[in-house]
Amino acid sequence: MREAAGFVQQSASFALLCRVVTVQPGRLMHLDLATILILHPLSLTVGALCFLYLRFGSQRSHGLGKMAVASLVLAVASVLAGASEQGFVAYETWTYLTTIVTPVAYVLMLVGLSDVITEDRAGRLWWVLLVPVGIAVAALVTAFPLERLYRGAVFLICMGGFSAASAALVMWDPKRQRLTSRFGLAAAFGAKAVTAAVTFVALVLPDSVQMTPAAAFLVLILSQFAIAMFVLILVQERAEQRLIALTETDSLTGIRNRHWMMDRLPREAPVGSAYVIIDIDHFKQVNDRLGHLAGDEVLTSVAQAMTRHLGRNAILARMGGEEFGLYLPAATEADAVQAAEQLRLAIASLSIAHEGTPITVTLSAGVAVAPKTMSFTQLIGRADEALYAAKRGGRNRVVLARFESITHAMILPELDLAMAAKPA
Repeated sequence: MREAAGFVQQSASFALLCRVVTVQPGRLMHLDLATILILHPLSLTVGALCFLYLRFGSQRSHGLGKMAVASLVLAVASVLAGASEQGFVAYETWTYLTTIVTPVAYVLMLVGLSDVITEDRAGRLWWVLLVPVGIAVAALVTAFPLERLYRGAVFLICMGGFSAASAALVMWDPKRQRLTSRFGLAAAFGAKAVTAAVTFVALVLPDSVQMTPAAAFLVLILSQFAIAMFVLILVQERAEQRLIALTETDSLTGIRNRHWMMDRLPREAPVGSAYVIIDIDHFKQVNDRLGHLAGDEVLTSVAQAMTRHLGRNAILARMGGEEFGLYLPAATEADAVQAAEQLRLAIASLSIAHEGTPITVTLSAGVAVAPKTMSFTQLIGRADEALYAAKRGGRNRVVLARFESITHAMILPELDLAMAAKPA
């Protein structure tokens, strides 16, 4: 019994935690810490296997290989500490080795996590390697790894600091992706950071804070399993979002497509909702005269210009061919016409050239604002009729559909000059 307890007490993490609380051998076995300490490197190994599985299954998820290596290094360090009791490794060797290698693993984990979160190679974070370099120099100069108190303090500071930094990194969202798995992953890293902080306080102030090794290890094991699980969920969740975005994005122009727009339009248009149909003038002539590549360039330039003008949150989509749709959930007639007119002016000022040939682009728009609750199909129909009136009126203009009576069908004048420009 005492031999089993003595073996368990030589693991790196256990040695640190046992410095915090005095644990009798009988109580140790009662808490079944031997089983917990077996699970500790096992949880790290499982995490490494999960990261490797994702790494080879997803070409876009950079950093998973680094996270896998980091987890394996931490697992080997934990096993190495226990094996030293059997005489396979000298005490001085494993203490120095784990003191130097463990911070490197945490740096590797942080850099890999940054790659996963940003979907880019985070070369700018490699400066963090200065931390393990400093620890290594201090270890060789002062021989502090041979003192359990100092070795434990450095270990806990590294684990807590890098875990807290990882939690903050996960919550940082540079791409504004709505990934709910971020919260779980940040909480898992946060739990490790809190455990390290509490254990550190118990280490330096043993009379003020009590932390049992079993409890600390249990939190670490659960946190490591949770980190692997939430990284897996995050990568899968991001892949699903990317797949959905592909089905809702026009592959040529990069803006949303008809499917996305129709999904967001209500069945009934409430009072004050507006729909604008926008059509590029004489687009067929561009294709016939300069070729379809020129037409594609015009479509892309117009779509991107409208997106820049309206903002990314605008409900704008390419509905097909040279036609675009814009939905304004709450707008007066003046607001809707003004929005369409500003788009018309922005497109008219575009400078587009294909293989050195300048291309003049204008657009026509039909605007319909619901005077009462009506089906959206009817509202789109009214906007379409207004667009044809703009075409008949000479193009390069905005026409507003007039509702003479909210109880009768709309009467559309042949040409509405409101906010209209002279024909190009």
